[in-house]
Amino acid sequence: MLSILVCIKQVPDTQKAVFDPRTGVIDRSGTENIMNPDDLHALEMALSLKDEYGASVTAITMGPPQAADVLNEAHALGVDRCVLVSDQRFAGSDSLVTSKVLSRAIVKLGAYDIIVTGREAIDGNTAHVGFQLSEFLQIPLLAQIHKFKINKDSAIIERLYGHEYQKIQVRLPVLIVVGKHANRVRIPRLADIKTCTDKKIIVMTMNDIGGTEEEYGAAGSPTVVIETEIFSHKRGKEILSGDMNEIIDILVHRLKKHNILRY
Repeated sequence: MLSILVCIKQVPDTQKAVFDPRTGVIDRSGTENIMNPDDLHALEMALSLKDEYGASVTAITMGPPQAADVLNEAHALGVDRCVLVSDQRFAGSDSLVTSKVLSRAIVKLGAYDIIVTGREAIDGNTAHVGFQLSEFLQIPLLAQIHKFKINKDSAIIERLYGHEYQKIQVRLPVLIVVGKHANRVRIPRLADIKTCTDKKIIVMTMNDIGGTEEEYGAAGSPTVVIETEIFSHKRGKEILSGDMNEIIDILVHRLKKHNILRY
């Protein structure tokens, strides 16, 4: 049976984020938290593979104790096992150290065939973790996936880059990165939502994954936040005048000017 790991993350709702003025980082305790949107699509990819080929799906997240909420959500969606990697000594970790922690936890969990991550998290938008994980674990990474099939001990992957089409075969294990356009996320059943909090969550700390305090958290992170600024996108309204043909010509011209319409 296939073993699939999905890396998910609890993130602040960026529309309601609160920042620590001293450190410039998001105050996660004072902000409403949600599952990272791309990670929902990563979960859907893993669960779809489980439906088609049969698999054991494990969801893993690194975060404070309240990050267990997204693991409960993963249980409701249909994963078989959930792992919370949590330790105060991990606080302040940047993407590199986060990838190091996750890679060590994954190795401790045992053999796997496929790791799935979201493309990026909305609280940092670095899109680093999937690529760094593949380096720490020394396994190939593939993104921009259109179709994904399993053939014995290999994956056959179709990718689309604009007008370019690629078909790739790669031996397992492999790490795949999934974005928000990859699939349509399923909705959990009410019965599963009701019972998801009763299911066991495995907790791993620094003592379980190994290493020293100097490797983790802010002390081990080469990235330093210099400045943080909150901004919002505001939409304006413009009324186009003229008859129908004139309005269409103006609209097409505007769309081409902003590179929205290219032909």
